[in-house]
Amino acid sequence: MSLQKIREAVQAAEGNARQMGEVVLMIAQADVHAAEVIAADLDNPEMSFDKCFTALRAYAQKHQKGGFWGCMCNSYDPENPVIKVAADFYKVNLSEAQREDALGHKVDLGAAASETPETQPLGRGSDDLDLMSLL
Repeated sequence: MSLQKIREAVQAAEGNARQMGEVVLMIAQADVHAAEVIAADLDNPEMSFDKCFTALRAYAQKHQKGGFWGCMCNSYDPENPVIKVAADFYKVNLSEAQREDALGHKVDLGAAASETPETQPLGRGSDDLDLMSLL
């Protein structure tokens, strides 16, 4: 229900608000809780896609270098500055490692980075030459 409400709002939006709505929709598709929060916020005119774009523009002006700030955002990446600004605007926390996508499937966004990889000695084991001991 929440995703449908956001999709309808995106379809009704125009210009920059529509582009921002597409970004917000990516966030909502990646996180069920975010979809619920954003859908509820869309009832408030102060939380519109247009106001979210204004927040992004303010961020861009603050972080521009040489009179320019640009950031590609054509897929969901919680580290992308555009995604971060939209998530901050809607007060959605994207930093949790375990999330559910819009279909209710668990999505692990941080396991690969947080787990210690299993290691195995290469070669023959203790007979291997330790190159660091030569330094």
